[in-house]
Amino acid sequence: MQHRLNGNEKTSVHIVRCEGNLDAARMVEVKGRLNRLLNQNRRFVLLDFARTRQMDLVGLGMLMDRIQKVRALKGDVRLFNIRPRVLETLRQIGAEGLLDTYSSKEEAVRSFQVA
Repeated sequence: MQHRLNGNEKTSVHIVRCEGNLDAARMVEVKGRLNRLLNQNRRFVLLDFARTRQMDLVGLGMLMDRIQKVRALKGDVRLFNIRPRVLETLRQIGAEGLLDTYSSKEEAVRSFQVA
């Protein structure tokens, strides 16, 4: 799914849904989707965590690695619909401040428009 910013295809925001437990195996799938978007020169991505039950440290490490790659390419990855359990994991390890998180898809899309 994508939302265009200023009607421009190259500045579209793409949404990737993350489901289940974000462990290493699941993050390999998410990483593959992010790589495909990067290969298509898509640099603005939202990760929908509405159906993510939990995240382990390996999954989080893989996610942070991918976010750093996107940011190095002048893009960004932002998260929305984060469940309390996942948010607590991010807080416990100090990653919450490194990630841009939003409560809704609309809020997250708007964050790219004003950035």
